[in-house]
Amino acid sequence: MHDLIGPGPDHPTETLDTVCGGRVQVLQSRGGYRFNLDSLLLAHFAAGARAGLRGPVMDLGAGSGIIPLILARKFELTVTGLEVQPRLHALAKRNVLLNGCEGRISMVLGDWRHVRALFPAGAFCHVLSNPPYHAQAGGRVNPEGEKAIARHELEGTLVDLCRAAQHLLGHGGSLSVVYPSSRLAEVFSALKAHGMEPKRLRLVHPRMGTPAKRVLIQAVRSGRAELSVEAPLYVHSPERAEVTPEVAAMVG
Repeated sequence: MHDLIGPGPDHPTETLDTVCGGRVQVLQSRGGYRFNLDSLLLAHFAAGARAGLRGPVMDLGAGSGIIPLILARKFELTVTGLEVQPRLHALAKRNVLLNGCEGRISMVLGDWRHVRALFPAGAFCHVLSNPPYHAQAGGRVNPEGEKAIARHELEGTLVDLCRAAQHLLGHGGSLSVVYPSSRLAEVFSALKAHGMEPKRLRLVHPRMGTPAKRVLIQAVRSGRAELSVEAPLYVHSPERAEVTPEVAAMVG
């Protein structure tokens, strides 16, 4: 079973990493796409005490399964992960087995641009996504295909994501995303164009006194226009390399 699920410590192409104080184990490719802190921040923002997810959850662009794994292992939620890349989808399925989450996580191979053919309308109460950040014409595209698709809008844009969430969510359902703060205006525009009202916003700063680099947003389908701007989230302690206690509790 070990050979089918996880690598040994000297595996040439994969690593085995842990987060959330060791509760979550994640197999990752050494040379392909690897999850980053944004996914951990999003999972905790969406499922934390102030949010409290209830009902079925969808993760669009699940990658190696990091967000479904956190939601299932730490918050005991039932999650479906949709991933367009076959190699990442296969890796995510192995991670589900590795963490004993077969009863809580379902991994589906598919494109969020075609969710109407995969899932009925309003099938989910919550949708999460750590989507590609860079527009197709924005910056140098990574030559490694797995990383390029994960980071650039080659297999789906922000508008495609909002359109997918609009189909998947019932009225009152929520969409939570993490995105570059520089594209905040685009996010608001796309959300509103697809019937979703921003309800929670939290800016993520590298450290106190620096500009925000990321933004965490939760929007509600058919919600009222009422936005709550939460306290900033600082990743690193002032003038130190260590992460703040809040982030350390997520990473473990």
